[in-house]
Amino acid sequence: MTWRMDLRGHSAVVTGGTRNIGLAIAEGLRHHGARVCIVGGTDQAALDRALERLGGESDAVTGLLASVAYEHAVEAIFDHAEARLGPVTILVNGAASRPHAPLVDITRVQWQEVVDVILTGAFLTAQQLFRRLPADRCGAIINLGGLSAHVPKVERPHVIAAKAGLVGLTRALAEEGVGRVRANCVVPGTIETERKPGQSNPTAQEKGSGRPVGTSEAVARAVLSLADPADGYVTGQTLHVNGGRYMP
Repeated sequence: MTWRMDLRGHSAVVTGGTRNIGLAIAEGLRHHGARVCIVGGTDQAALDRALERLGGESDAVTGLLASVAYEHAVEAIFDHAEARLGPVTILVNGAASRPHAPLVDITRVQWQEVVDVILTGAFLTAQQLFRRLPADRCGAIINLGGLSAHVPKVERPHVIAAKAGLVGLTRALAEEGVGRVRANCVVPGTIETERKPGQSNPTAQEKGSGRPVGTSEAVARAVLSLADPADGYVTGQTLHVNGGRYMP
């Protein structure tokens, strides 16, 4: 039996959607017919480039800059997406902040900033999807986790805690949404991505490990399968895309 994914009639919000994995996901959603709203943090040039790759602003593609750490900003994201594309039925939570620092040097403010973007942001966006989803529609939420939440690394306790929290949040959302909203978590492994200037690059450090380095497209394919309405029986799961680096 064969089938083709058909996301026509669906509108998606992709946070962290202006580059790398998030942009690959947005491209895949659009390729399969979904209308897509990409959300970036503060980089207007990155947003402009991403929108250009998606064909530019239209009745099927839109984007904006906003911080998912704030409830009013998340409400504005959904207001924008609904006004341009219609009710949101697919949510991909990819927004993240991943600073590295020794445990003893991390301040309470730095801890909170990371947790607010990764974990609180996913909670707030999920709330909006649940609240706004039309009664006659079903929805899908895919949270992007982190391998270090399962295979911990030094100098990132705030990132690890927030990403581990996403796994629990995913299960909670799946239970809340049974029969109406599916929620799953995709955990990328070592992925070849473009880094911001000055940002650490753990991928480069692992290239000599003998294991393959993944692509953003590999992660996007996993996310797309969980966004597909045809997979209505898959919810509350954590899917690892890591080339065998972690096998639960």
